[in-house]
Amino acid sequence: MPDSVATPIDFPVQTPGLAPGLAPLLLALGRAWRWLALATLVGAVLMSLALHVVPPQFTATMVVGPTGRSGPVSMGPRTPALTPAAGRSIAEQGTADELVSDFSRYLALLTSVPVAEKLEGDPEIMREIFRTSWDVEAGQWRPPTGLASRLGQALRWLAGHQTWAPPDAADLSRHLKRQLSIESVSGGPLRRLVYRHEKRDFAIVLLTRLHGATEAHLREEAARRVKAEMDHVGRRLESLSNMENSRALSALMGEQERLLLMLDVGLPYAADALEAPSALSLADWPNPILLVPAGAVGGLFLALFGIGAYHGWRRG
Repeated sequence: MPDSVATPIDFPVQTPGLAPGLAPLLLALGRAWRWLALATLVGAVLMSLALHVVPPQFTATMVVGPTGRSGPVSMGPRTPALTPAAGRSIAEQGTADELVSDFSRYLALLTSVPVAEKLEGDPEIMREIFRTSWDVEAGQWRPPTGLASRLGQALRWLAGHQTWAPPDAADLSRHLKRQLSIESVSGGPLRRLVYRHEKRDFAIVLLTRLHGATEAHLREEAARRVKAEMDHVGRRLESLSNMENSRALSALMGEQERLLLMLDVGLPYAADALEAPSALSLADWPNPILLVPAGAVGGLFLALFGIGAYHGWRRG
Protein backbone atom coordinates (compact mmCIF):
# COMPACT_ATOMS: atom_id res chain seq x y z
CA MET A 1 0.00 0.00 0.00
CA PRO A 2 1.61 3.24 -1.09
CA ASP A 3 2.47 5.74 1.53
CA SER A 4 -0.06 8.56 1.63
CA VAL A 5 1.43 11.99 0.98
CA ALA A 6 -0.10 14.89 2.89
CA THR A 7 -1.07 17.71 0.59
CA PRO A 8 -0.30 21.11 2.11
CA ILE A 9 -3.31 23.39 2.45
CA ASP A 10 -2.80 27.14 1.75
CA PHE A 11 -4.66 29.33 4.21
CA PRO A 12 -5.23 32.99 3.22
CA VAL A 13 -2.91 35.24 5.10
CA GLN A 14 -4.73 38.14 6.78
CA THR A 15 -3.14 41.02 8.53
CA PRO A 16 -4.50 41.17 12.07
CA GLY A 17 -6.64 44.26 12.76
CA LEU A 18 -7.22 45.18 9.10
CA ALA A 19 -10.53 44.89 7.32
CA PRO A 20 -10.62 42.75 4.16
CA GLY A 21 -9.44 44.77 1.20
CA LEU A 22 -7.64 47.40 3.29
CA ALA A 23 -4.23 45.74 3.10
CA PRO A 24 -4.09 45.97 -0.72
CA LEU A 25 -5.05 49.61 -0.48
CA LEU A 26 -2.25 50.33 1.98
CA LEU A 27 0.14 48.46 -0.29
CA ALA A 28 -0.97 50.61 -3.23
CA LEU A 29 -0.45 53.75 -1.16
CA GLY A 30 3.02 52.57 -0.21
CA ARG A 31 3.91 52.10 -3.86
CA ALA A 32 2.51 55.56 -4.72
CA TRP A 33 4.50 57.47 -2.13
CA ARG A 34 6.16 59.52 -4.87
CA TRP A 35 2.74 60.68 -6.08
CA LEU A 36 1.73 61.56 -2.53
CA ALA A 37 4.89 63.58 -2.01
CA LEU A 38 4.42 65.32 -5.38
CA ALA A 39 0.79 66.17 -4.59
CA THR A 40 1.82 67.62 -1.22
CA LEU A 41 4.48 69.77 -2.87
CA VAL A 42 2.09 70.91 -5.61
CA GLY A 43 -0.51 71.90 -3.01
CA ALA A 44 2.02 74.03 -1.12
CA VAL A 45 3.26 75.66 -4.35
CA LEU A 46 -0.25 76.46 -5.59
CA MET A 47 -1.16 78.04 -2.26
CA SER A 48 2.04 80.10 -2.37
CA LEU A 49 1.17 81.33 -5.86
CA ALA A 50 -2.35 82.24 -4.69
CA LEU A 51 -0.87 84.28 -1.83
CA HIS A 52 1.18 86.23 -4.37
CA VAL A 53 -2.04 87.22 -6.13
CA VAL A 54 -3.73 88.50 -2.94
CA PRO A 55 -2.07 91.70 -1.63
CA PRO A 56 -0.87 91.25 1.97
CA GLN A 57 -2.65 93.43 4.52
CA PHE A 58 -1.97 94.73 8.01
CA THR A 59 -4.58 94.28 10.73
CA ALA A 60 -4.99 97.36 12.92
CA THR A 61 -6.91 96.91 16.17
CA MET A 62 -8.27 99.27 18.80
CA VAL A 63 -10.13 98.47 22.04
CA VAL A 64 -12.87 100.85 23.17
CA GLY A 65 -15.36 100.78 26.02
CA PRO A 66 -18.06 102.90 27.62
CA THR A 67 -16.80 105.97 29.40
CA GLY A 68 -16.36 105.50 33.13
CA ARG A 69 -18.91 107.29 35.28
CA SER A 70 -17.31 106.75 38.67
CA GLY A 71 -13.95 106.04 40.22
CA PRO A 72 -10.59 107.81 39.84
CA VAL A 73 -10.01 106.55 36.30
CA SER A 74 -13.35 107.67 34.91
CA MET A 75 -12.68 109.81 31.87
CA GLY A 76 -16.16 110.70 30.71
CA PRO A 77 -17.48 114.26 30.83
CA ARG A 78 -19.67 113.30 33.79
CA THR A 79 -22.83 113.26 31.72
CA PRO A 80 -25.09 110.61 33.23
CA ALA A 81 -28.83 111.11 33.14
CA LEU A 82 -29.56 114.40 34.80
CA THR A 83 -31.58 114.79 37.97
CA PRO A 84 -35.37 114.59 37.71
CA ALA A 85 -35.37 118.38 38.00
CA ALA A 86 -33.60 118.50 34.65
CA GLY A 87 -36.63 117.02 32.95
CA ARG A 88 -34.92 113.90 31.59
CA SER A 89 -37.58 111.61 32.98
CA ILE A 90 -39.97 112.72 30.23
CA ALA A 91 -37.53 111.77 27.45
CA GLU A 92 -36.64 108.44 29.04
CA GLN A 93 -40.13 107.02 29.41
CA GLY A 94 -40.37 103.70 27.61
CA THR A 95 -39.35 100.09 27.85
CA ALA A 96 -35.81 98.94 28.51
CA ASP A 97 -35.45 97.78 24.89
CA GLU A 98 -36.11 101.34 23.69
CA LEU A 99 -33.32 102.91 25.75
CA VAL A 100 -29.99 103.19 23.92
CA SER A 101 -26.76 104.15 25.66
CA ASP A 102 -24.29 106.66 24.27
CA PHE A 103 -21.82 103.81 23.73
CA SER A 104 -24.37 101.87 21.67
CA ARG A 105 -24.89 104.99 19.57
CA TYR A 106 -21.12 105.25 19.17
CA LEU A 107 -20.88 101.68 17.83
CA ALA A 108 -23.80 102.21 15.46
CA LEU A 109 -22.40 105.50 14.13
CA LEU A 110 -18.89 104.20 13.38
CA THR A 111 -19.87 103.15 9.87
CA SER A 112 -22.70 105.63 9.36
CA VAL A 113 -23.00 108.32 6.69
CA PRO A 114 -22.98 111.24 9.22
CA VAL A 115 -19.57 110.16 10.52
CA ALA A 116 -18.34 109.45 6.99
CA GLU A 117 -19.29 113.02 6.09
CA LYS A 118 -16.80 114.25 8.69
CA LEU A 119 -14.05 112.14 7.09
CA GLU A 120 -15.06 112.99 3.53
CA GLY A 121 -13.11 116.24 3.69
CA ASP A 122 -9.92 114.41 4.72
CA PRO A 123 -7.94 113.99 1.47
CA GLU A 124 -5.56 111.43 2.98
CA ILE A 125 -8.45 109.13 3.87
CA MET A 126 -10.46 109.50 0.67
CA ARG A 127 -7.55 109.32 -1.79
CA GLU A 128 -6.11 106.18 -0.21
CA ILE A 129 -9.36 104.25 0.11
CA PHE A 130 -10.49 105.18 -3.41
CA ARG A 131 -7.03 105.33 -4.96
CA THR A 132 -8.22 103.61 -8.17
CA SER A 133 -10.41 106.66 -8.83
CA TRP A 134 -7.79 109.30 -7.98
CA ASP A 135 -5.58 110.75 -10.73
CA VAL A 136 -2.37 111.81 -9.00
CA GLU A 137 -0.99 113.72 -11.97
CA ALA A 138 -4.20 115.64 -12.69
CA GLY A 139 -5.05 116.01 -9.00
CA GLN A 140 -8.71 115.12 -9.49
CA TRP A 141 -11.15 112.21 -9.45
CA ARG A 142 -11.65 110.10 -12.57
CA PRO A 143 -13.48 106.85 -13.41
CA PRO A 144 -11.50 103.76 -12.34
CA THR A 145 -9.73 101.93 -15.16
CA GLY A 146 -10.04 98.33 -13.94
CA LEU A 147 -11.76 95.69 -16.03
CA ALA A 148 -14.54 95.10 -13.49
CA SER A 149 -15.14 98.84 -13.13
CA ARG A 150 -15.31 99.36 -16.89
CA LEU A 151 -17.74 96.46 -17.24
CA GLY A 152 -19.96 97.96 -14.54
CA GLN A 153 -19.89 101.35 -16.24
CA ALA A 154 -20.80 99.76 -19.57
CA LEU A 155 -23.77 97.94 -18.04
CA ARG A 156 -25.00 101.14 -16.41
CA TRP A 157 -24.64 102.96 -19.75
CA LEU A 158 -26.67 100.28 -21.49
CA ALA A 159 -29.38 100.71 -18.83
CA GLY A 160 -29.41 104.47 -19.38
CA HIS A 161 -28.01 105.28 -15.94
CA GLN A 162 -25.22 107.61 -14.94
CA THR A 163 -22.05 105.61 -15.40
CA TRP A 164 -19.86 107.08 -12.64
CA ALA A 165 -19.69 109.66 -9.86
CA PRO A 166 -16.80 110.74 -7.59
CA PRO A 167 -16.69 108.87 -4.26
CA ASP A 168 -18.59 110.56 -1.45
CA ALA A 169 -19.63 109.94 2.15
CA ALA A 170 -22.06 107.18 1.16
CA ASP A 171 -19.25 105.30 -0.63
CA LEU A 172 -16.98 105.72 2.38
CA SER A 173 -19.73 104.46 4.70
CA ARG A 174 -20.22 101.41 2.46
CA HIS A 175 -16.48 100.72 2.54
CA LEU A 176 -16.40 100.92 6.34
CA LYS A 177 -19.37 98.57 6.65
CA ARG A 178 -17.44 96.00 4.59
CA GLN A 179 -13.98 96.41 6.08
CA LEU A 180 -14.50 97.41 9.72
CA SER A 181 -15.21 94.61 12.20
CA ILE A 182 -16.52 95.17 15.72
CA GLU A 183 -15.71 92.24 18.02
CA SER A 184 -16.71 91.62 21.61
CA VAL A 185 -13.86 91.34 24.13
CA SER A 186 -14.37 88.39 26.51
CA GLY A 187 -18.12 88.78 26.24
CA GLY A 188 -18.10 92.04 28.21
CA PRO A 189 -18.96 95.62 27.26
CA LEU A 190 -15.58 96.28 25.64
CA ARG A 191 -15.30 96.17 21.86
CA ARG A 192 -12.32 95.59 19.56
CA LEU A 193 -12.33 97.56 16.30
CA VAL A 194 -10.52 95.70 13.50
CA TYR A 195 -9.55 97.22 10.16
CA ARG A 196 -7.26 95.74 7.48
CA HIS A 197 -5.35 97.63 4.81
CA GLU A 198 -2.30 97.17 2.62
CA LYS A 199 -0.53 100.06 4.38
CA ARG A 200 0.10 99.67 8.09
CA ASP A 201 0.31 103.38 8.90
CA PHE A 202 -2.90 104.14 7.05
CA ALA A 203 -4.84 101.43 8.91
CA ILE A 204 -3.76 102.97 12.22
CA VAL A 205 -4.57 106.50 11.05
CA LEU A 206 -8.03 105.49 9.86
CA LEU A 207 -8.99 103.93 13.19
CA THR A 208 -7.70 106.97 15.06
CA ARG A 209 -9.59 109.49 12.94
CA LEU A 210 -12.72 107.34 12.77
CA HIS A 211 -12.87 107.18 16.56
CA GLY A 212 -12.31 110.93 16.82
CA ALA A 213 -14.96 111.73 14.21
CA THR A 214 -17.57 109.53 15.90
CA GLU A 215 -16.85 111.04 19.30
CA ALA A 216 -17.04 114.55 17.83
CA HIS A 217 -20.38 113.81 16.17
CA LEU A 218 -21.91 112.59 19.44
CA ARG A 219 -20.46 115.50 21.41
CA GLU A 220 -21.78 118.05 18.92
CA GLU A 221 -25.23 116.44 18.94
CA ALA A 222 -25.31 116.47 22.76
CA ALA A 223 -24.22 120.13 22.86
CA ARG A 224 -26.85 121.06 20.25
CA ARG A 225 -29.62 119.46 22.28
CA VAL A 226 -28.49 121.05 25.53
CA LYS A 227 -28.25 124.51 23.95
CA ALA A 228 -31.73 124.12 22.44
CA GLU A 229 -33.12 123.22 25.87
CA MET A 230 -31.31 126.13 27.51
CA ASP A 231 -32.73 128.56 24.96
CA HIS A 232 -36.23 127.25 25.55
CA VAL A 233 -35.90 127.38 29.34
CA GLY A 234 -34.43 130.88 29.15
CA ARG A 235 -37.41 132.15 27.18
CA ARG A 236 -39.80 130.58 29.69
CA LEU A 237 -37.98 132.21 32.59
CA GLU A 238 -38.50 135.65 31.08
CA SER A 239 -42.28 135.19 31.10
CA LEU A 240 -42.69 133.46 34.48
CA SER A 241 -43.97 135.33 37.52
CA ASN A 242 -44.38 132.37 39.86
CA MET A 243 -41.34 132.25 42.14
CA GLU A 244 -41.52 128.47 42.73
CA ASN A 245 -41.59 127.69 39.03
CA SER A 246 -38.86 130.24 38.46
CA ARG A 247 -36.59 128.55 41.01
CA ALA A 248 -37.22 125.11 39.41
CA LEU A 249 -36.34 126.39 35.96
CA SER A 250 -33.29 128.21 37.33
CA ALA A 251 -32.08 124.91 38.83
CA LEU A 252 -32.64 123.27 35.46
CA MET A 253 -30.58 125.97 33.77
CA GLY A 254 -27.79 125.36 36.25
CA GLU A 255 -27.79 121.64 35.45
CA GLN A 256 -27.67 122.33 31.73
CA GLU A 257 -24.85 124.87 32.08
CA ARG A 258 -22.82 122.34 34.07
CA LEU A 259 -23.44 119.70 31.42
CA LEU A 260 -22.44 122.09 28.62
CA LEU A 261 -19.30 123.03 30.54
CA MET A 262 -18.27 119.38 30.86
CA LEU A 263 -18.91 118.81 27.17
CA ASP A 264 -16.43 121.57 26.39
CA VAL A 265 -13.66 119.89 28.42
CA GLY A 266 -12.80 117.58 25.53
CA LEU A 267 -12.63 114.29 27.43
CA PRO A 268 -14.14 111.18 25.83
CA TYR A 269 -17.90 111.48 25.70
CA ALA A 270 -19.25 108.05 24.73
CA ALA A 271 -16.24 105.73 24.30
CA ASP A 272 -12.85 105.50 25.97
CA ALA A 273 -9.92 104.32 23.85
CA LEU A 274 -8.58 101.68 26.25
CA GLU A 275 -6.00 100.51 23.70
CA ALA A 276 -4.74 102.92 21.07
CA PRO A 277 -4.75 101.69 17.46
CA SER A 278 -1.83 99.38 16.73
CA ALA A 279 -0.72 96.79 14.18
CA LEU A 280 2.06 94.26 13.79
CA SER A 281 5.18 95.27 11.88
CA LEU A 282 4.63 92.45 9.36
CA ALA A 283 1.55 91.88 7.24
CA ASP A 284 -0.59 89.22 8.92
CA TRP A 285 -3.40 88.64 6.40
CA PRO A 286 -3.59 86.29 4.65
CA ASN A 287 -1.37 84.31 7.03
CA PRO A 288 1.17 82.26 5.02
CA ILE A 289 2.29 80.36 8.12
CA LEU A 290 -1.14 78.71 8.23
CA LEU A 291 -2.20 78.70 4.59
CA VAL A 292 0.91 77.20 2.96
CA PRO A 293 0.87 74.08 5.21
CA ALA A 294 -2.90 73.93 4.71
CA GLY A 295 -2.34 73.86 0.94
CA ALA A 296 0.17 71.04 1.35
CA VAL A 297 -2.25 69.02 3.49
CA GLY A 298 -5.03 69.68 0.96
CA GLY A 299 -2.87 68.35 -1.87
CA LEU A 300 -2.05 65.25 0.18
CA PHE A 301 -5.70 64.51 0.92
CA LEU A 302 -6.67 64.99 -2.72
CA ALA A 303 -3.98 62.50 -3.73
CA LEU A 304 -5.16 60.01 -1.11
CA PHE A 305 -8.73 60.36 -2.34
CA GLY A 306 -7.63 59.86 -5.95
CA ILE A 307 -5.58 56.76 -5.17
CA GLY A 308 -8.42 55.30 -3.10
CA ALA A 309 -10.93 55.95 -5.87
CA TYR A 310 -8.62 54.40 -8.48
CA HIS A 311 -8.02 51.33 -6.29
CA GLY A 312 -11.76 50.87 -5.79
CA TRP A 313 -12.38 51.21 -9.51
CA ARG A 314 -9.71 48.58 -10.29
CA ARG A 315 -11.21 46.12 -7.80
CA GLY A 316 -14.69 46.71 -9.19
